[in-house]
Amino acid sequence: MTGLRPYTIARYGVYAAATVAVISVWLGTRAGLAFDLALLRSVFYFVIVASLGFGAEAVLLLTPPPPPAPSPSAGPEPTETLELE
Repeated sequence: MTGLRPYTIARYGVYAAATVAVISVWLGTRAGLAFDLALLRSVFYFVIVASLGFGAEAVLLLTPPPPPAPSPSAGPEPTETLELE
């Protein structure tokens, strides 16, 4: 598990997707596209970028945590020795 709160990356992914969608509509209308076509293109970009955000969140949530490091206070493990008498 990471130190991030759950759905942090997905939340920012949705924010980024909304920003990309708004910029896409603005640039599309400035380039002379019809508003409905620019809006359709922005919805497509929103779905793609939001999917990337949720996919990255899923990868982080489903990745198993690394095994804990051995504690230094335990010291080295005793080993048995065979002595011949």
